[in-house]
Amino acid sequence: MTKENTGWDQIPSLKGLEVDWKYEPENPLGKRAWLRIADNGLHAVLGVKNIPVKVVSKSFEETGYLLDIAQGGCAALLKTKLAEGQLLKVGFFLGKQKVISRAIIRDITSFEGRFRTGIEFVELDKECIAYIVGIISSKVFQQPL
Repeated sequence: MTKENTGWDQIPSLKGLEVDWKYEPENPLGKRAWLRIADNGLHAVLGVKNIPVKVVSKSFEETGYLLDIAQGGCAALLKTKLAEGQLLKVGFFLGKQKVISRAIIRDITSFEGRFRTGIEFVELDKECIAYIVGIISSKVFQQPL
């Protein structure tokens, strides 16, 4: 018996089970990479009415309020419209955990006379990521933190 050099592509499909398209599962989060928790969920878990967020760049400084958060970023309600792609630093407290990160503005939407500003964290430290994931998990599983 001779040894054949056969690759997977040379093996025929199973009768009746052929797939002529590339399967991609639907992402329940849409375009988002991570599950987010909205401000009302944060308020319930952390026992606070609102969470101030400080945003600074080379020529800008403002304090807004956190609207939602995920391990990869957050949304803040600001008075000023910033530019998409703008580099900045963002900082706030989640309970006793201080979160400070380099960031990039990813999305801006007009919201109630202010601006809902989508912020992507850049190099957020692992301790902060773990804390944020813990808060989201706490809310998802309805367990107090």
